[in-house]
Amino acid sequence: MNDVIIIGGGPAGSTLASYLAKASIGVTIFESLNHPRAHVGESLVTSTMPVMEEIGVIDDMRAAGFPIKFGASWHAPGGREAAIRFREFNEDGINFDHTFHVDRSKFDLMLLKHAEKLGAKVYQGVHVKKVLFDGDRACGVTVEIGGQEVDVPAKVVVDASGRGTLLGRQLKSKKKDVIFNQYAVHAWFKNLDRGTGDTANYIHIYFLPVERGWVWQIPISDEITSVGIVAEREVFKQSRMDPDTYFNTYINTNPDMTHAMHNAERINEYKFEGDYSYSVERFVGNGYLLVGDAARFVDPIFSSGVSVAMNSAKFAAERILYAFQVDDFSEAVFQPYEEKLRSGVAIWYEFIRLYYKLLPLFTHFIQSKEHRYEITRLLQGVVFDRSEVPVLDSMRRYIEAVEANPGHLFRQQLSSIPID
Repeated sequence: MNDVIIIGGGPAGSTLASYLAKASIGVTIFESLNHPRAHVGESLVTSTMPVMEEIGVIDDMRAAGFPIKFGASWHAPGGREAAIRFREFNEDGINFDHTFHVDRSKFDLMLLKHAEKLGAKVYQGVHVKKVLFDGDRACGVTVEIGGQEVDVPAKVVVDASGRGTLLGRQLKSKKKDVIFNQYAVHAWFKNLDRGTGDTANYIHIYFLPVERGWVWQIPISDEITSVGIVAEREVFKQSRMDPDTYFNTYINTNPDMTHAMHNAERINEYKFEGDYSYSVERFVGNGYLLVGDAARFVDPIFSSGVSVAMNSAKFAAERILYAFQVDDFSEAVFQPYEEKLRSGVAIWYEFIRLYYKLLPLFTHFIQSKEHRYEITRLLQGVVFDRSEVPVLDSMRRYIEAVEANPGHLFRQQLSSIPID
């Protein structure tokens, strides 16, 4: 019998497998696709760095030549810019003044191969059909190999299937978020003007004059930049535009973005992302855990996805190792993992919700001497093991003051998103 079966070989699954293999736990990954697989480019946050250091993949990251990310910048429609540099504040437990932007196809393959090098068994192109249960206890998976279905037993099953959320769908526990309904149109470009110096490799966020609208600019390599427009799904539907017209129309509503794109050449087809905010009712049960996007995804605005994936893998590994020590694979043993992950993601969720409620609020707070440090901590992914986040209370009070004052400068820029 396998010790642990992991469904999915993305960042969450590969990171978890690396931790377990280093601890001499027998672990098998079933990945339905063959890497490298296509995936939207990704900008990491610094909280991923200690995890990569612990599993021993930092040197591989540097050797891969991924663009180094020293900070982030936000551009308001009127041309105002607010930026942070990670080395501005030292954060206990991180100790890195940078992270990376990654081509996810290369990054995911690197993590998967690293887990395999550490001793994990990796099967690519093998689709997991379902998780097997003995009563209410997960006891293995059914995989499809060569047109045949084969049952593979395990003491622990981990769903790291990403937004496919295999267990969430199987148990009918995946719930769409009732607040967020964003839709992204994105592509890769050459000859985009990133500027000069370290800021050229910042992630750049451009605000758009539509509700919850923004653009990402993420370096993928020295030559290639990922650009994506995010807005409410209804904005795209009601525009009745083809993707190219829609994309260029909104690119030209922010002068800084217009300047950056003036010589840009699209090198691939437009891709679309939607319906990406959801949660699964339970992250753990008897014999199983869900990690990364298989458990919860909120919104890409602050690049939290890979951070949640890798840190959830770390926390899951801690509980799984403890379960093997005490020979108890019950929901009760895994429950502390769920509590830790839920509390951290709840902070991301609240931060993102307040951000979307009043976009000018963010640039105000990031430039505030009083709040800059706490906002920077959140942007670095410092959301776990925190009982209080006072800056979120301050943001909420500011929004309430704007709502109470009909003549406030920002009153017309409040979005309809509820914050109660």
